[in-house]
Amino acid sequence: MKRIVVVAAALLSLGLLAVGCTNVNQMRQRYLAGDTAQLDRLADLVSQPEYPYATRRKAARVLGELGDRRAVPVLVGVLSSYDQRTTLKEEAVYALGRLGDPSAVGPIGRMLDTQLDASGVELRQAALKVLGQLGTPNGAEVLVNALRYYDALMARQEQSMYRGVFSGAENAYRPQPMAPDSSGQVGRGPQMGMGMGALTEATSLPPSFFGVGERAPETYDPTPAERRMAHASLVQIGPAAVPVLTQFVNRRETTLSLRQELLAIVREITGAPAVIDSAAVPPVSEGAFEVLPPPPTGPAVPRAEPAAVPGR
Repeated sequence: MKRIVVVAAALLSLGLLAVGCTNVNQMRQRYLAGDTAQLDRLADLVSQPEYPYATRRKAARVLGELGDRRAVPVLVGVLSSYDQRTTLKEEAVYALGRLGDPSAVGPIGRMLDTQLDASGVELRQAALKVLGQLGTPNGAEVLVNALRYYDALMARQEQSMYRGVFSGAENAYRPQPMAPDSSGQVGRGPQMGMGMGALTEATSLPPSFFGVGERAPETYDPTPAERRMAHASLVQIGPAAVPVLTQFVNRRETTLSLRQELLAIVREITGAPAVIDSAAVPPVSEGAFEVLPPPPTGPAVPRAEPAAVPGR
């Protein structure tokens, strides 16, 4: 009996899904035929969690395609809803981009604040693209903050790598206190081994089922790609982003790499270098490369010759 109930519930769910998708298509056709009341019905589908998830996604997509900005509040409401699934929010973000309403920028930025883990990759990337499409100064502010965040992540990852002292190449071996180095100090030699004791414990490989060390599989790091997307979206915003970029460079403490990237974006947009107030430029933050002052200019100072020593 229990099995029959489960099967019936599954069939009912599939039936609702099929009917829901069909209704969305019908609502779209009726709206295009002049029945504007269908917009409210589509908005109701999107906002009510008891409807099938796939139907809500399709309705959100259709709201963007119809181009009626009366749907903006409903789509914005989706962004702040609590749901571990992200595809409905992705559809809402893309729909807001199609509608082109600048009031969506703030909610998109606040949504990004809550999507920093691995499950939010596709949603973050959708938001970065749409912020470029909306083309507003406050969207440029969100994108600059995104670049600052990605710059910090990449700098921290760079600092966590061990590089060869002489070659500068990435090295899998870590320093460990085995023997004195050329200066007589202990603790700079390469650490090697396969779990043969406390001295090699830090880099030993975890045993597999067969007792052979296995390296953890490399995972995809979306940070560089998302940084490029934020860069491209700022360029897409165009002249409206230039005051935001120059103000950030002039007034905010930042790393050298981020400052150079922001200035490069200004150059891509305008075709000319950014106008920077050298007296107001804040210092480069700790951990970045030091910017040395230019050498002094002017007439050369004659070099004093050492005094002659009597008897030589």
